[in-house]
Amino acid sequence: METLEPGQDIRPNLSQQMVVAMIERLYGFKNVGIVELNGYDDRNFHVEIEEYDEDSDVWPHGYVLKVINSLDSQNTSYVDAQTEMALYLGARGVTCPQPVKNLSGNYYSLEEGLKGNKHIVRLLTYQPGQIMNQVPCTEQMFYNIGKFVGLVDEELKGFFHPAYDSNKSVWSLESLPLLRRFTFAVKDSERSSLVNSVIDAFETEVVEIIDTLEKGLIHGDMNEQNVVVSSNPDDGIWDVVALLDFGDTQRSCYVFELAINICYMMLLAADDNPIDAGGHVIAGYNTVRSVPDEEFQILKTCVCGRLCQSLVMGAYSYMQDPGNEYILSSSHKGWKVLEQLWNTPQNIVIDRWKRIITSYKLYES
Repeated sequence: METLEPGQDIRPNLSQQMVVAMIERLYGFKNVGIVELNGYDDRNFHVEIEEYDEDSDVWPHGYVLKVINSLDSQNTSYVDAQTEMALYLGARGVTCPQPVKNLSGNYYSLEEGLKGNKHIVRLLTYQPGQIMNQVPCTEQMFYNIGKFVGLVDEELKGFFHPAYDSNKSVWSLESLPLLRRFTFAVKDSERSSLVNSVIDAFETEVVEIIDTLEKGLIHGDMNEQNVVVSSNPDDGIWDVVALLDFGDTQRSCYVFELAINICYMMLLAADDNPIDAGGHVIAGYNTVRSVPDEEFQILKTCVCGRLCQSLVMGAYSYMQDPGNEYILSSSHKGWKVLEQLWNTPQNIVIDRWKRIITSYKLYES
């Protein structure tokens, strides 16, 4: 599949009137209320159905109309794969937005934006609840999300779709070396140098052994805005109850899934103890799949690699779409976390993580 090129304008350009008209034409819903949700390269709209029969099949929480960027819209088989994966996980008890067929009986259609680009348009059930970045940040939450990451990947071992054999994007962690094409967006020379140091280390430590690492289907972007959480009324502990956004699902290394999640949990803990947050995530993950020592040795570099992707692509995307503050959500604390993790010696990071894991094992025994 084609990957993003610098300067490429792929984000959908739509008016609110166009969105309302598409909802009626494609799905038959009239008198709707729409609110735009956060989005990176796609446009997402929460659609509330203001009048409906309670005995109908209308989802009471509303829907999300997802208008996919023009690059990803070229790969219809990948959209089919995302649809099938969501249906598969939903049927097995993993709560996630479910695809809705349009009036033609299809799960998506190809529509034209204001600039003439073609975009895939999909409708998904809206998942109510609180996003993880809206609730208290605790060690137990990090442990719970780590366990959830492992459980989802374990469930996906029973799923197959041929599109995942070839689909890669600039956001795939194994595509990290491609990030050099976008570092011009980072104006600070010291930060740009730091990014290149991480990429160099990734090429030396990770790319060389990537064929030996265990692989499978992964979510690929289990960040703090892609999981819905709920508080247990008995003990007040927050736990993950739903998974959002399958736009980065891929076949890749399991250690990359773990590293991506650790990256975003460290950002949540940036004002407290970000490195230790990684240890709590790994402890939860280890209850489902033990991290082999080979993966432990590259985990720090992989986490730093994802931080670099988030920071560089955020800076680049903001150049393309000024004013979209969601794109910069990682940058406010990200550089501080990246510098702290990268400058902490490998042996100290691994020792801290393993001591946290051991503390859970002692408690459980």
